[in-house]
Amino acid sequence: MPTPYDGKIFVWHVYGGMIGEVTIDDIANTLRQYAPAVSGIFVKVLDGTDWIGTFEPGNKPDLAINGPGDINRWVSKLARYNLEFHAWALPKGIDPAAEANLMLQVAQQPGVRSLILDVEAGTGFYRGSRETVRPMMARLRGSLPGTFHIGLSIDPRPNHYDEIFPEEWSPFVGSIHPQVYWGEFGQSPDGALRVAYSTWGQYGKPIIPVLQAYNIDRASMDRARSIAVHTYNAPALSWYTLGGIGPSQFEAVNVNLAGVEVPSPDEIASAPMFSGTYGTDILVTPDSPAYRDGVFNANDNAFQSFRNEEGWTTKYVPTQPVASQVWARWDPQLPTGGFWEILARVPSQHATTNNARFKIHGIVGIGSDYEVPIRQAPVDDLWVSLGVFNFATGDPTAGVVFLNDLTGENKLEIAFDALRWRQIIGIAEPPPYLADGFDSPLGTAADRKLAKLWPPIWYTTNPFENFYYLGPGKTNAALHTGNDMILYNPDTGERQDCAHQPIYAIASGVVTYSERATGSWGNVIVIQHDPYINTGQVFYSRYGHIENPQVRAGDRVSRGQHIANIGNAYGRFIYHMHLDISPTRVLLTRPWDWPGLNKKRLEANYIDPYPFILKNRPAKP
Repeated sequence: MPTPYDGKIFVWHVYGGMIGEVTIDDIANTLRQYAPAVSGIFVKVLDGTDWIGTFEPGNKPDLAINGPGDINRWVSKLARYNLEFHAWALPKGIDPAAEANLMLQVAQQPGVRSLILDVEAGTGFYRGSRETVRPMMARLRGSLPGTFHIGLSIDPRPNHYDEIFPEEWSPFVGSIHPQVYWGEFGQSPDGALRVAYSTWGQYGKPIIPVLQAYNIDRASMDRARSIAVHTYNAPALSWYTLGGIGPSQFEAVNVNLAGVEVPSPDEIASAPMFSGTYGTDILVTPDSPAYRDGVFNANDNAFQSFRNEEGWTTKYVPTQPVASQVWARWDPQLPTGGFWEILARVPSQHATTNNARFKIHGIVGIGSDYEVPIRQAPVDDLWVSLGVFNFATGDPTAGVVFLNDLTGENKLEIAFDALRWRQIIGIAEPPPYLADGFDSPLGTAADRKLAKLWPPIWYTTNPFENFYYLGPGKTNAALHTGNDMILYNPDTGERQDCAHQPIYAIASGVVTYSERATGSWGNVIVIQHDPYINTGQVFYSRYGHIENPQVRAGDRVSRGQHIANIGNAYGRFIYHMHLDISPTRVLLTRPWDWPGLNKKRLEANYIDPYPFILKNRPAKP
């Protein structure tokens, strides 16, 4: 069940009297400087029938929330820093109708991503009876779109479970946020999380732990995050609360779900690697006025066409071995010069050529057109990068692309589909190719477009850092370096045969290894991925135990390209797919690398594939 929090890190904010910052910009700058891993803030807006601004210090008017206008100010200011605004309220059940109306005012403001209700028993918390819950929530839920998310934050200790009438809230909420304050409760992180999940694990809602970040040491925070993500598969995390997070605690907060510390803007600026983002995105389809095509002679074969999976027209013709018969022209009319990445969409049908020769015009420093050959044959319903190019402002030919049917091949087909230009911001001299994100290595093309990362019939049988035995009879103990994926029957929950299922590249890049590896690996493929546009970092992915490899070392691949099929390492294992992701060069130099029980070396060279990919999905056109 997806939530608006999946793959992200959040912090909680109560009111200005608890923090040193005076303005919303101060808060945002603090987070961007010390915890850029944070995606958004859970901001308290209501305390029963009181706006939280009632309690705000008089010298911090910018932080005061006394109505919808103040919420809009928070939303717009945080958006400048790419921070999400999620509201939280403390209902008391004393005047359910009035509280529902106030919460509705909050949830209906543009840019409010969700509403979390802090429901606890005791002084200052929920004092209404069981009978007050449903009328209040029905009034709130019934006036909101079904897609608007409401979460429930609770004290997860078992003796508090029945105090809040959990079955009354269940029809109206989509996630549970247990307050895992191990230091406050006098427990270890392990024990506090175990209690939270055992108490609320059967509630049937995604669990997103609220972890303690005040009066606590960093080591226990790191431990809590690791257990929440790796043991309990938490889809997201939040930390309580701003004002109690000091320098060492911020170091723990500034780690994403993949276990990677996110560099601050200052660190990025001084780092040797580049960092950038995509700016303006221009799409030209064959239905667009910016697209033109034609034939060279009246007797030449005309284009044929079909409506593709994206909803626009794709055209195609037979390939020509000697002389071209048709041409096509895409003109993006770039609004400004600078660096732009150009991508070509390859459809799932009528695209069998291995030599589609795209000609790019107007590149700075190149007097003639620049030809980029693309293999359409191995690509299925994907965007393929033609590269990153520098164009001059005011040049009417900048970024114009031509393609004809001359490929030197007989009896194949070449497709003429959409092209896409994406502005590159913040990179002085970008590399020729960039990765726009990472995606699932399994499932159909439609599955890989879903918000849920792993397709519905796949699940992880051996997760990252799991302790297990590689050999029979409890021999060869090891910590797992990635994810093992298998098929299952969603009706019975039983394993299904996944033999020979296709495997796809998780991102664009170059194959560095594709052959049988030492040990029990069987066939292995390693891909060195293009620098990730958001960070400039290069990652490596490894696909183990595969069969029927479709690529060789040196081949360039696109995200979603079929590269192999699921194998069993020549009968050593049951059929399954093993996926690793490494932020270091270890797989480039040692494709068969295996740290065994060396946890320090494992964590230095590998990251958990699931949260990493979930956090870094590509933006859809």
